[in-house]
Amino acid sequence: MNWKKSSYLFAAASLLILTAQVQATSMLHMDLGELATRADKIFRGTVISVKEGTVETGGGELPAVTYRLRVDELFKGQATEVKGDKALMEIRMIGSLVHSKPGADGVVKLSGFRDVPKLKEGGDYVLFTTAESSIGLSVTVGLGQGAFNVYSVDGARDQFMAVNEFNNAGLGLNGAGPVEYDKLSAQIHALLSQ
Repeated sequence: MNWKKSSYLFAAASLLILTAQVQATSMLHMDLGELATRADKIFRGTVISVKEGTVETGGGELPAVTYRLRVDELFKGQATEVKGDKALMEIRMIGSLVHSKPGADGVVKLSGFRDVPKLKEGGDYVLFTTAESSIGLSVTVGLGQGAFNVYSVDGARDQFMAVNEFNNAGLGLNGAGPVEYDKLSAQIHALLSQ
């Protein structure tokens, strides 16, 4: 292989590696205590509606998704709204529900916010959320680290598990993998009472 061809292949491989690195997200890895400390609100809730829209800022618009949740257990902070004995939380996160979509002009628009958790209507979650920004946006602390999917074990109505988008790695919950919801709840309460 001649020198020119080798240089070309090296440059192409370097460009591919750099492109892959640019698309990666870097974030601080946190344990459960750090998530709790950094969160403005911590709660378990069921998503009752999902609405895609935008927020205006700096003369432009950013894509945003508004989630409305029924609060099933409140650990920290206050509910957005209380109606009778029902507490509701509304969270507006930057991003879009889809990774890409065609715009009105036919140009495909890509979402640059793919690491922001996407909640599903009817889904049960424990969320550690930041305080709202000046334009009303919030996000889960540590992105996927602060968003736990809660699900029943084999359809049981009294046994639930919880797992975040990082498979609970590094949270200090006796290893990675799903954890019993009751154990997660007790640990959050213990951390907040310190």
